[in-house]
Amino acid sequence: MLSYAGIGYVAGDATSTARSPVGIAHQPTFLTRESRDYNSARWLFNSRLDFHPALIATCRKENEIAAAVAHAGRNKLQVTVKSGGHSFEGFCSNNGGLMVNLSGMNQLSYDSRSHVLTAQPGCRLAQVSALLFSKGRLLPSGSCAGVGLAGLTLGGGYGLFARKFGLTCDHLIGLRMVDGRGIVHDSDDEPQRGAALLHACRGGGNGNFGIITEMRFNTVPAPKMFRSQRIKFRKLSPEKVGEIAKLWFAATAALPDDGFSAFVLNGTYLTLLVTFFEPGSRRAIEKAFKPLCEIAWKAEAIQVGPTENAVMRYYGRPGPLPFKNASAGYYRSYQDIGRAIPAIARQVAKVPGTVWQINTLGGQIGRADYAKQSVYPHRDYPWLGEIQAYWEKPARADACVENVAAIQTLLAASGVTAHYRNYPDVALKNWGTAYYGDAGLASIRAMKQRYDPGDIIRHPQSVKAHPG
Repeated sequence: MLSYAGIGYVAGDATSTARSPVGIAHQPTFLTRESRDYNSARWLFNSRLDFHPALIATCRKENEIAAAVAHAGRNKLQVTVKSGGHSFEGFCSNNGGLMVNLSGMNQLSYDSRSHVLTAQPGCRLAQVSALLFSKGRLLPSGSCAGVGLAGLTLGGGYGLFARKFGLTCDHLIGLRMVDGRGIVHDSDDEPQRGAALLHACRGGGNGNFGIITEMRFNTVPAPKMFRSQRIKFRKLSPEKVGEIAKLWFAATAALPDDGFSAFVLNGTYLTLLVTFFEPGSRRAIEKAFKPLCEIAWKAEAIQVGPTENAVMRYYGRPGPLPFKNASAGYYRSYQDIGRAIPAIARQVAKVPGTVWQINTLGGQIGRADYAKQSVYPHRDYPWLGEIQAYWEKPARADACVENVAAIQTLLAASGVTAHYRNYPDVALKNWGTAYYGDAGLASIRAMKQRYDPGDIIRHPQSVKAHPG
């Protein structure tokens, strides 16, 4: 169960956010390995990872972040940025450098006149949803309750509402950022440079050239009711998985924009999740998925309930827990991976705890104006895959990690080269173009040169100012 104890937000009729008075210096709290709160501050959602920064700066104000970055620059320390701590590969932490911990910066405000949400980087998705649903609004985003809003937004951000309203980053209209020299920038104060900064932050990933201290978003009306269905299959052969996948790709190609579906293969068991929220979409949904319902082991009835309550079913486990998850690539059609599906299914079933999931994109994500205003490069891919591997006994960890790598090999052999930045894989080759495309990579490099030429803010897959 989620608790909001200690998580404060401000809801009012005018945008307000905590900012330190100009000219007053604030020093962050620096934690070392000897500090009492060090271990809780370095906490990551993925307990497989074990990093030990030399210093952790716990910041609650923007100028504390600026002071922390300036300290790192003077002492030649690598800087990584933690807001929610959910990076699959722990890019928010490091060994021997400085982690800037923003989890205490979690204030929200909502302007009822402009419908703009202002959020600090430590805000979590459940907190955002709770405030906005109380106002009859939502911000299209992911479904996991504990994920930090900043990291999700900077990499793109998709979920149950993205096909109708676009990605989370598409609703980002302003931000404040501390650069690699400890200088604060506001996108509204620098019209030309601010537009370029926003462009790079819409899909440009976290930890590349600055630390976001505030985000401003347009919001959309929240649908009052939400509809969902699960279609289940069990004890499937690899060949049967391929047959069902072909039907599912055909069904989801016909989804109305408010529809979403996930193909979740766990061992030899398969669950198809279907959601939508406009009443008029029901007939099209039922028609599209009828061939799958007819051959399913169990096709549940469509459930209808208030949207605010329904989305809580997808909040996920609170963690921490050990896992190895990674992007399984974007797909334009069933033909992209059709021949490989039986081999992938066989590999998934080989190691218990392995999951291959495909989610639907498309719809309004592909809008030309959204594409023009962002570096997110994968708008013409209607499907996105993810590999997941979970274990409880440490003795199983190596087998699970190796199985994820084996599935990645199968995908690469099928020609899958485009990947989602928010699902990083440290072993991925050519990750720069895989995440950002050539044009996006060039834009991010330009921002790196402008805002962090000394490469103070960095992690194993952060963009450098120059290739090589």
